Amino acid sequence: MPYHTLNSEYEMQNTEHKKDMSDVKKLPKEISEALYKCTELSEKTKTYSQHLSEQTQLKEKVRMLLEDKKKLQGEQILLQESCEEAKRLCEEAHEKIYDLWTWQLQEHQRLEENLQSLLKQKELLTRQRDLAVKLQHHFTVSQMRFENLQQELEQTTAQGESLLQMELLGQKHYVPG
Repeated sequence: MPYHTLNSEYEMQNTEHKKDMSDVKKLPKEISEALYKCTELSEKTKTYSQHLSEQTQLKEKVRMLLEDKKKLQGEQILLQESCEEAKRLCEEAHEKIYDLWTWQLQEHQRLEENLQSLLKQKELLTRQRDLAVKLQHHFTVSQMRFENLQQELEQTTAQGESLLQMELLGQKHYVPG
């Protein structure tokens, strides 16, 4: 082999060796950088894993919240229906109470009018009774007067008849002379 070829090869190998040595010198730094990057990647992986775990938990919470939301919406619908039914029942009760109140008010007014009418009738009957008592008294007094006058008339008539008989007897015994 020629010298030139050997030299060339040697130089190539030497260059390669220098390059390899340079690479070997860089290796600790690269290893350190790789180690740093591994640590960093490990931290990122750990953080990613935590985020993934949190995301899974959040997804589960979201799923549960969606279920709760669905249940609450169902309950809300039932509550709305119950509220509407309660409102309807309240309106019916109010209507019945109002109707009863109106009827009671009318009945009270009717009874009040009847009471006033009865009080007027009572007053009228009281006046009529008082008048009847007065008339009874006047009638009794008049009857007593009538009886007294009748007795006087009977006595007067009896006296008149007696006088008339005496006169007639006196005329019979009277002799004109």
